[in-house]
Amino acid sequence: MINRTTTSGDNKDPAANEPDKAKSAKTSSDNGAFEGDAMDRFARSFEASARRWEIVIYPTMLAFVILAAYGFFLIYTLSRDIHSLAQGMDPEMGKNLTHISDSVAYLSENIRTMTRRIDKMTNSIDEISGKMDSLETLPPMLVNMRGMNDSMRSLNVTTDLMRQDMSYMSRNVSRPLEKMNNFMPW
Repeated sequence: MINRTTTSGDNKDPAANEPDKAKSAKTSSDNGAFEGDAMDRFARSFEASARRWEIVIYPTMLAFVILAAYGFFLIYTLSRDIHSLAQGMDPEMGKNLTHISDSVAYLSENIRTMTRRIDKMTNSIDEISGKMDSLETLPPMLVNMRGMNDSMRSLNVTTDLMRQDMSYMSRNVSRPLEKMNNFMPW
């Protein structure tokens, strides 16, 4: 038994072509059935694909809804906090800020004036310092100051001696006077 594969054009046996013709006639008559079969397979594959997408899409949509709700909550909370902050602010703040601005301008002008005066003082101190270097009368003044210092020291000693003498005299005079006070009627 030899198995020959032939194409429909090479087959010389007309009886062998009969089943192929019957098959093709059957398929052409069942062409509507074949198309229905393809639609059925397409519908099944679409449903399987849709199920796969449902596994991805539904959780994604749920996550989006949760994130949107959380975003709304954050925006609501932020707006409520800003509202309470605005309510807590001083209604006279604009007027107060204007006053503060004026005060800062006045302070700035005063600082400029003070800076100019300190510059003048610096220049004056520089002049004084230059003159102090050139003073020739300073050594004699120091000698005179030492003499004044010695005089003050001797004056201090003399005053202390006077105090001691007065104390001694007070003791000597007060005793007899105490006795005299006893005799006086007043």
